[in-house]
Amino acid sequence: MQLSCIYISIIFVKIILMVKTAGLNFAYPGEKAFHFPDIDLVPGEHLLILGPSGVGKTTLLHLLSGILPASKGTICINDVEITSLNRQRMDQFRGTHIGLIFQQYYFVKSLNAGENLQLRQSFPKSLQDKERRQQLAARLGLTEHLKKKVTQLSQGQQQRLSIALGLIHKPKVVFADEPTSNLDDKNCGKVIQLLKDEADICESSLVIITHDQRVSQHFKNQIVL
Repeated sequence: MQLSCIYISIIFVKIILMVKTAGLNFAYPGEKAFHFPDIDLVPGEHLLILGPSGVGKTTLLHLLSGILPASKGTICINDVEITSLNRQRMDQFRGTHIGLIFQQYYFVKSLNAGENLQLRQSFPKSLQDKERRQQLAARLGLTEHLKKKVTQLSQGQQQRLSIALGLIHKPKVVFADEPTSNLDDKNCGKVIQLLKDEADICESSLVIITHDQRVSQHFKNQIVL
C-alpha cells in the first residue's frame, strides 16, 4: 500500500498594527502612577478613549505621541517602537507619521493661516504641496481665511486650522485631545464627522481622547479609562 504524504504549507503573515501598547504606565514625580490598558489598533481603524478628568487622558496622548517618555511598557506606532527612539529621532518620526490636534491651539501668531500650514509642511521634510493645502483648506472652509493672521480668526476657524495642521502632512495616525469640549451638540457632531472624513481621505487612523460622552455614539471601537 502506497502512502501519499500531503504537505500543506502555512504562511504566517505578520499583521502590522498602527498603534500597539503593552504594559504602559507613567508616573509624575511624587505622584501615583497611571496604568493604561493595552491598545491594538490596525491601520485605518479609529479609536475613542473616554474617561473623566484626572484619569490621565492627556498623559496617555502625550505618551502615544512620544512627547512624554513612558515609565514602563512599550509603544509601537506603524511597527516602530517609539519608546526606543532618542529625542531627535522621535521628533523626526512624530513630524512625519503623527498628527496632533491639541485642546489648546498652537499657532505661529506672526504668520497668517496659510503660512502656518506651509510651515507645518516644511518639517521634517520640505513637501510644499500647494495643491494639498488648497484642497484641505477648501474642505475645512478656510479658503477665504488663509491670508488672515491667526489672531483674526474666529474660535471655530482656529479650531479648523488646528485640525488642518494635524492633517496637512497626511500622517499615519492622528491623536486629538478633547476636540469637542467647548462645542454645542450640533457642532460636536460636525467636528467629529469632519475628523473622521479627513482621516479616511488621508488613510489615517484617528484616536480621540475625551471626557465628552456625546462622542461615544460616533465610534464602535472604544476604551474607557
